[in-house]
Amino acid sequence: MSLKYRGVSYDATQPQVAVSEEVIGRYRGAVATRHLAEQVNAAHVQGLKYRGAAVR
Repeated sequence: MSLKYRGVSYDATQPQVAVSEEVIGRYRGAVATRHLAEQVNAAHVQGLKYRGAAVR
């Protein structure tokens, strides 16, 4: 899919994340589920700044 932001075109990439679905109960007669990522690679970025302030 090709997108455009402020006049600059770019191609969107979808992250390939393996997810599993877990049934957590029922709500108003419908089955309630949640999606869980099987591998979480959320490493904290060192030295990240937001508007000049360091983010922990």
